Amino acid sequence: MRRLIAVAAAAAAMVVASPAFAQVKPVDALKKQFVAGQGVRVKETTRTWIDKEAYVGAVREAVVAFGPKGVTGAEGDRTPVLTAALKKELAAQKKKYPEMADAVDLVTERTYMVSTGRHYYIHGGLFSRLLPDDKFWVRGDGDPSFAVMGDQLINVLEPATLKHLLATGKHTGPRYRGSLTFAQLHKVSPSFRTLMPGISYGEIGKSRISWRLTLGEGQLPQRLAIDWTMPLTKKTTIRGTTETRYSDWGADISVKTPTAESVISIDDLVKEILKPPTPIDKNYVAVPPSDDGTVQ
Repeated sequence: MRRLIAVAAAAAAMVVASPAFAQVKPVDALKKQFVAGQGVRVKETTRTWIDKEAYVGAVREAVVAFGPKGVTGAEGDRTPVLTAALKKELAAQKKKYPEMADAVDLVTERTYMVSTGRHYYIHGGLFSRLLPDDKFWVRGDGDPSFAVMGDQLINVLEPATLKHLLATGKHTGPRYRGSLTFAQLHKVSPSFRTLMPGISYGEIGKSRISWRLTLGEGQLPQRLAIDWTMPLTKKTTIRGTTETRYSDWGADISVKTPTAESVISIDDLVKEILKPPTPIDKNYVAVPPSDDGTVQ
């Protein structure tokens, strides 16, 4: 009798415990988030170094919208963060070259970005001074994730990319870690190929990204930190670190494409900037006003 009771108790325990062992897989959990009108919020911090000297960093906040097949759009802002030494250097440059003051200010100006379909739209920074008066956004070629790419090189909102990290990394509980080269990421990640199309070749392609991924509630990405270094020249390297946090999975989020009348393409903007000034009419004769102020 005792043996039967023990067997029955063990069987009951297995039934009760089965949901814990039948946890959804992270890639499947991500795909279940791909519902139109829903998305996730993103916050991240980036730092960079040229050789061993700290350079410009950034903070970014964004929202990402999903559809049945994945990311459909993103929008957010990015604010540069300068070291004390760089602030001092830029202040000295403004004082020494007053005519360059506006250009120096652009280094610290916040930029806003929207990405939908095959395009991204950007406002602020350098573009805020170059735009025609009747335009607000500059449009370029990209993909739906573009507004949250650039600092964070690894896009764990792509099932193929997330699957690769989980398959190649080591983990303790929900914390995974590993590394991959730029060339390997280029092969597996569609958004990285769009962001850096020719990066998979030569020495840059051999550059390595170390990463740490933490899964949170529902087996969904909660935190992703990367650390990478790549050569700029034979003697100079650039290093970057980015920590990205994902929250509010399933939030009501939609991203709208800017209106056509508020947009200028980057190609048209370049043409506008390079357009020669209106030629002077050599036959024009200025006539001074008459005594009563009228002009003939």
